[in-house]
Amino acid sequence: MERLMALLEDICETDEIHDNPDVDLFEAGLMDSLAMVALLVELEAEYGIDLKPSEVSREDVSSVNRLCVFLRDQGVDI
Repeated sequence: MERLMALLEDICETDEIHDNPDVDLFEAGLMDSLAMVALLVELEAEYGIDLKPSEVSREDVSSVNRLCVFLRDQGVDI
């Protein structure tokens, strides 16, 4: 979980998400579509999974907790 949190903090350029894993990253202005693609690239490299942007919804990565659920569904051990 710490690896994922560090990755998200780097992409979102803030550590604010550490205290609130349910904050909607898009609504809070911490992530946009370009950052989402960067996140997918980093997740592929970090966890060795294949993610196609067309198969990942904005909702899947809208918060830390939702991203954890999504990654677990992909077989990633968080």
